Amino acid sequence: MANWKTEMKNYFSFLLVVILFTACAHVPLKESAPPSSWGSQGSSPGQFNEPFAITVDASGKVYVADARNHRIQKFSGDGKFLTQWGGQGNEPGQFERPSGLAVDGEGNIFVSDYELDWIQKFTPEGKFLMQWGSSGKNAGQFNSPTGLAIDSRQNIFVTDTYNHRIQKFDLQGNFIKEWGQYKPVSVIKSFFNFLVSPGGENDLNYPTRIAVGVNDRLYVSDAYNNRVVAYSIEGEFLFQFGSIGILGGSFRVSSGIASDKKGNLYVADFYNHRVQMFTEDGSFLTQWGGKGQGTGQFDGPTDVAIGPQGQVYVVDWGNHRIQRFNIKRE
Repeated sequence: MANWKTEMKNYFSFLLVVILFTACAHVPLKESAPPSSWGSQGSSPGQFNEPFAITVDASGKVYVADARNHRIQKFSGDGKFLTQWGGQGNEPGQFERPSGLAVDGEGNIFVSDYELDWIQKFTPEGKFLMQWGSSGKNAGQFNSPTGLAIDSRQNIFVTDTYNHRIQKFDLQGNFIKEWGQYKPVSVIKSFFNFLVSPGGENDLNYPTRIAVGVNDRLYVSDAYNNRVVAYSIEGEFLFQFGSIGILGGSFRVSSGIASDKKGNLYVADFYNHRVQMFTEDGSFLTQWGGKGQGTGQFDGPTDVAIGPQGQVYVVDWGNHRIQRFNIKRE
């Protein structure tokens, strides 16, 4: 017991040194133009109440899941309000808590509902087309679906958060396969991720978001394991990166994730109030943010999307707004 206490004391002493040394560390963000934002708390068009998810179509139109207003809002790329649809309820076209968004090759919008445990499909103007799913643990059922992504073959992937798994469907809602199982990663293993692999290949702990990168590689934000896990589109484990912490490359709840045309990854780091940028293989590149209400600051970022010209859109959940960044890519 004494040796264990000594080891833990040394561990926390080391952790304190790291925190003190890195608390003010900042890697500057290279931008080609100043960031911009839109939105404020409210229920009028263009306002938000806890926005949660975002996607951008091929023409640059931006769709936002305005969770507590039970609606989807559509904007131009610079934030001009265009239209909205939804309303609270459990009928087709209504929402309780829209939580994930994806757009297919024809511009149709898919929306997951965290409370109703189903996926709905709409035209770009918000006309209801279809839905599938119900509450449960069986194939095709959900327990709080949170993230959506569509690959080049027009398969849709869902982070089935409270079932701790990923499900794969065709765009008609037909179930194809699933993978994942619940297992928290050891905090100590996670912190020392540079020495030891923090978790198993099939272990997930509240996966929240999913993105399709170059060559149809899948990236999953394994939120409470504080990491990102990469898979093939067939669910084959490829690699993982991240750990718990405040250093660049670590997370305190990994959240929204997106990939640009060059394969660079952008991950929302919820409790560190920042966005981090990685290579397609998970090497840390840069970060920006910090808690606050100022330009470029965040209060719990929950999702990220990339525009057709490479713009980075971030859902600034606690500040009830969307921020847009123009990143210089080397």
